[in-house]
Order: sequence, then C-alpha cells, then structure tokens
Amino acid sequence: MRIAIDGMGGDHAPDEVVAGVIEAARHHPDATLLLVGQKDRLSRPDMPKNVEIVHASEVVGMDEEPAKALRGKPDSSLRVALRLVKRGEADAAISAGNTGALVGGAIVPIFGLGNLEGVKRPAITIPMPTKSGTCALLDAGANPNSKPIHLIQYAVMGAVYIRYLRPELRFPRVGLLNIGEESKKGTDLIRETYALLEKAELNFEFVGNVEPHRMLEGKADVVVCDGFVGNLMLKMAEGISGYIFNQFTNGLADNPTILKARECWDHAEYGGALVMGVRGIVIKCHGRARSRAITNAVKLASKCIVDKLNDHIVAELRKLSWSAWFAKWFSWSKEGE
Repeated sequence: MRIAIDGMGGDHAPDEVVAGVIEAARHHPDATLLLVGQKDRLSRPDMPKNVEIVHASEVVGMDEEPAKALRGKPDSSLRVALRLVKRGEADAAISAGNTGALVGGAIVPIFGLGNLEGVKRPAITIPMPTKSGTCALLDAGANPNSKPIHLIQYAVMGAVYIRYLRPELRFPRVGLLNIGEESKKGTDLIRETYALLEKAELNFEFVGNVEPHRMLEGKADVVVCDGFVGNLMLKMAEGISGYIFNQFTNGLADNPTILKARECWDHAEYGGALVMGVRGIVIKCHGRARSRAITNAVKLASKCIVDKLNDHIVAELRKLSWSAWFAKWFSWSKEGE
C-alpha cells in the first residue's frame, strides 16, 4: 500500500509530521509512505527506506481561504497528496493542514478526488468517547446544508465505519442528534429523516433521536447530524474537555483514572477524522497534531485500505438505492390496484 502524507500541513509542520511519518514507517514496513512537501525541509538522515519524499513547492496556510488556495496553489503539498490518490499512485492521503482546503480538494473532482459511487455528499466522521466505548459522529463539518438523503447515507456510512473501530458490533445502533427524543422534535430536516429511517431496513438499528448527553452515555454507536451542528458539537466537546482537564492540579493529573479519561479525549489517540464518501481514503488530522497523531493516522489509513472500507460503503449504498427503488415500485403498484 502507498499512503501520501502532507508534510507541510498543520501548526507543527514539518518537524512533527516528519517525526510521525518516521515512526509510522517503522511500524508499517510493508507500506510505502509518500511524504509530500518541500524536499529541503523534509529530508532527514535517519529516514527509513520505505519513506519517499515527493517534492511540492507550495504550502497552503492554515488561515487561507480554501477555494483560493486550491486554485492558486496547484503545486501545494496538500493538492499534490490528493493528486497522488486521484492518479492511483497512492491509496490514501493524510493532512493536518487547512480543513476547508483538504475537504474541498477531496470532494471537488477538478481539484481532487470527487465522490464515491452512490454518495450524494461526503461527511467528516469523528470518533467520540462514550460511556460504552466509542461513537461515530457525522457529519462534523463537510456539509452544513444537508437534506434527508444525505443524513440517511451518513447513517449507512457511519455504520460501516464504526465496525472498524469496534469489530464486536454486528448491528450498530444509529441515532439522530436532536434537542429531544420525541419523534416530532427538531428541525424539518431531522423530522423528515426520522420518518424515513423509522421505516428503513438497512445495516443498522435505528434508535431514534439522541440528545448530546445521551450520546455520551452510549445510547447510540453512530450519531448523525448536518455539518453545521456536528462541527459545533465537536468544538464544544473539545473545549469542555480541555477546560476540565486543565483545572486539575499536578497531583490529580497523575491519577490513573484521570489519565485514562484524558487519553479517551485526546485526538492523537484516533489519528484523525475520515472524510467519508470520496474516491480514496482521506484523513484529516487536528491542526495541532503532533507526531503521535500522524503515526496513528497512518495506522488508521492502512486499516481502511486493507479492509477495503470504500468497497463496503459502496455495497451498502447500493442496497439503500435498491431499497428506495423497490419502495417506489411498490407504491406505484398499490396506486394501480
């Protein structure tokens, strides 16, 4: 397998990215890691043999306007990493750089990859710690203007993804993020999606609406929402967890229970967030990612490649399309009786 890593993206690039790639290369000797960026800033004397540097002269800044950066910097490390996947020269792309540029580059075919077969809108998928393990939250920011079909597809994709994190789950529980558990609560989008999921027979168990505190209690294994709400949820969760852990004194910080809880909320533990529904594996690491996050992102990418994540997503979405067609055919038949 071949994995492209944006060596210039992130607050601590390139040094932390390079360190993470070197460590990942030692853990995955069967993988070729393509470190993309300015060659003179990425080269190291101790570089493992399975790391190749792909020169890219330009860098997309963290605060640049995504569309302008994508159009104006065709030789940026971010675009070159995505281009390698598009051309089939890499199976996955990883970046801790500009989120908008990475997602835009992954979704828009003229810049990068385009949508996976059958996918209407891709979604950023975040692993969230819960009382019962880990929950997948999507969309966390790729698509703020969703329609019911998008949320239904997110549910299908999320059910595929969570089984990678928790193989013991055969039939994941999926819920809609909402302000109450009653079926009539929420926006038109949520109510319409609820009605459709309630009747659907897909690759998961629909458990209805899930309030944020119930999500953390472990009511659902996958929680679905539009990208605007999901991104707010993610940032609120990060802010609260950071605030709470920063309040502990040095003595309490060494407590094993507190250390375990801190680890659960550490973005580096999961590597990054998957941009699900694009043609290839794309992982967005946190902008503050250090070497451990990059190493774990490579680990996640390799698992998705080996286990053929996208093939499973396409197969499940085909079932969804077939179910929708059959439902329409059945309704037409009933009308003709």
